[in-house]
Amino acid sequence: MAGLKRKFEGEIEIRVAGGDVFHELVHEKPHEINNIHPELIQGCDLHDGEFGTPGSVICWNYSIDGKPQVGKEIIEMVDKENKTVRFKLIEGDLLEEYNSFVITYQVIPEGKELSKVRWIFEYEKKHIGIPEPTKLMDSLLHLAKLIDDHHHTPKN
Repeated sequence: MAGLKRKFEGEIEIRVAGGDVFHELVHEKPHEINNIHPELIQGCDLHDGEFGTPGSVICWNYSIDGKPQVGKEIIEMVDKENKTVRFKLIEGDLLEEYNSFVITYQVIPEGKELSKVRWIFEYEKKHIGIPEPTKLMDSLLHLAKLIDDHHHTPKN
């Protein structure tokens, strides 16, 4: 059925240094994210390859609106210069409603003090009644803000 493919984008401003920390964490140390936002991310396990390397397979345990979810993804592309990473979902709860689901993030410098974190979802719904993944987008935008705040919180 044509017309069920979608692209959905969201972005949030964070501080420049927070953008660097965000990229480093999500790209190279995603298993540490649950220390910052355990309500969203309960675990992240490497199943094949190395964190931050194309072809690597990562399994996530996360919650959306308190509902436990699982997702296994393969890293399709890493552009270190442009702080961009693309993941393709290969197993998990989202694939019950979508035929395909690709998540890309990019950290974009915006002057000397701010960066933007942009999330892009490209997906194909299994049927017309499937909702847009707004809750997942909201959660990932909130995650970027929490990582930024965590980085800028004074350490005692």
